[in-house]
Amino acid sequence: MSWARAIRASLDLLDKTSRMRLGRSWDDPALEQALPQVKAGRLQPGLELISQARGDDELRALRVEQLANAGASHTDALRLLAADNADGQLWLGAALIKQAWAIRGGSYTAYVGEERFVRFHEVLSSAAAPLQQAAQALPDDPVPWEQLQWHAIGMVSGRAELNRVWAELTARDPHLYRGHYTRTQALCAKWYGSDREVLAFARQVAASARPGDAVTAMVPLAHFEVVWSRVHETEQPAQEVLEAYFGSSEVADSLMEAGRRMPDILPWSAASPMPGRRYARVRRHLGLS
Repeated sequence: MSWARAIRASLDLLDKTSRMRLGRSWDDPALEQALPQVKAGRLQPGLELISQARGDDELRALRVEQLANAGASHTDALRLLAADNADGQLWLGAALIKQAWAIRGGSYTAYVGEERFVRFHEVLSSAAAPLQQAAQALPDDPVPWEQLQWHAIGMVSGRAELNRVWAELTARDPHLYRGHYTRTQALCAKWYGSDREVLAFARQVAASARPGDAVTAMVPLAHFEVVWSRVHETEQPAQEVLEAYFGSSEVADSLMEAGRRMPDILPWSAASPMPGRRYARVRRHLGLS
């Protein structure tokens, strides 16, 4: 298999897990209607959507993520709205995390200035209390623990704490897509793991996944994390690095095996959407769309 075909195969698998359409990566009309309102500062519709999603972990995780993005500039108002409301506390904590990472930016640590780091940690640290309150108030809910993974990554809480949060999350939902995505990030060499560890994790997840489970997408995601770290670490042209990496028979076989575990049509609906915007971003990075 050529390197280009290997890349396309992995992107096809990611597309299957996201039901991706141009400009839209999930099917939740109520969420789409609420997002502009939340961005404009009308927060109640967002809180209602998060509350309504209790018991549907995938839907709840998706709504919290998207509404956190939309509400990240309204955290003061969210504090008033949240009060003693567990769903509001979850939303507030997630929005503070989004706000903090927006301050930090997506650059490697070496390129983030001291002033931004100070502000980043200041905002991020404030997310812990509302997320912990949400987790305590809703002991069966995995979504606060998913958000606490990002908190632990950013606060440099250490591998032991990340492992503890992961154990709490998977005890509540061992299949949560966003939980696995964040764990994959945590195990990358740029954070708390290594290329070998993140690839082993992705293969183990895919091997033990239920038929058609979207967590199988951790395999191509892990490969992309590994190869992009190599692109950043070398002076070689990106295409040469990609060609060498995806031209490997071991990588191609790994992608093909993951692809075989996914059916062509997945039985997902508005009641169980999967996020996929990052896959469109991967396509743009590779020049495939």
